[in-house]
Amino acid sequence: MKLAIIFNGQGAHYEGMGLDFQAAYTEAKTEFDTAETVTDGMQIRQWIESDLDQFKATRNAQVAITATSLAIFNSIAPTLPAISFMAGLSLGEYTALMASGMLSKTEGYQLLKERGEIMSQHCEQLASSTPVQMLAVMNMPFDQIESLVNEINIEHPELYIANINSNQQVIIAGTETTTQVFKERAKELGYKKTMPLKVEGPFHSPLMSGTQASFATALEKVTFTQAEIPVISNTTVTPHNLATINELLVRHLVEPVKWRQTIDFLTEQGVTHLIQIGPGKTLAQLLKREKNAPACLVIDKVEDVADIQPFLNGGENE
Repeated sequence: MKLAIIFNGQGAHYEGMGLDFQAAYTEAKTEFDTAETVTDGMQIRQWIESDLDQFKATRNAQVAITATSLAIFNSIAPTLPAISFMAGLSLGEYTALMASGMLSKTEGYQLLKERGEIMSQHCEQLASSTPVQMLAVMNMPFDQIESLVNEINIEHPELYIANINSNQQVIIAGTETTTQVFKERAKELGYKKTMPLKVEGPFHSPLMSGTQASFATALEKVTFTQAEIPVISNTTVTPHNLATINELLVRHLVEPVKWRQTIDFLTEQGVTHLIQIGPGKTLAQLLKREKNAPACLVIDKVEDVADIQPFLNGGENE
């Protein structure tokens, strides 16, 4: 048995997420306390309990979702065997860096608060000048998506592949014009299943390049430490190291998230069991139709904790 921990990104939040862990585990309460304190009083738990609209803004969602995921992870960490790798989709990469100890909680939450603010400001500027959109494309082969994106870019620039989530799902980002053209041409080719995402901006695409300089400056204030548990980069699909982490996290803003390749890498490294931690079941659902993917257990609610030992002792995909 070889275990990896994976953390989800934005978009899977729901009312009450993580609060059952706070009620049951001191470690979870401490994590929420830390997040709210070091971000100068962001009302994370109040938003989770009664004001989910706050999470429409990246500036709030990033800290809150990371705090929830870490509250859950810290609650169950003492019961887990050795962890071989950590990884996270998009925002989840930062959760993994903090969970592994490569990024301290204090500096991590402060960095995420600043990153969220930088991204939100940029998205607001884009919205006022160039309406943008992210579009999930389902069940269309990657090479055809890539070819169609390149073809459309010749006539209508600014369409990009943003997330390679699985063999069945790829996310593209662009202007509303270019994503609509993609949708129409994909339909002509027989691929009708696309879905606009409810996100603030065109994340992981060159349309976010205006955030890079400010975020590079923010990273200069942060000290990373080499951790015992390797954290896989969304950008290179290799373990992060101190020499390149700043550069890769800046590139992470504008380059595709290679999640499908990350799962392939973990499988090649002999990982047999994945535990997805955080709100929702997004990552586990992406794995369901992937051939030869490791077994995956979601820990989202306190009641899920009872499944950990049976899962590690045999377990199959949830």
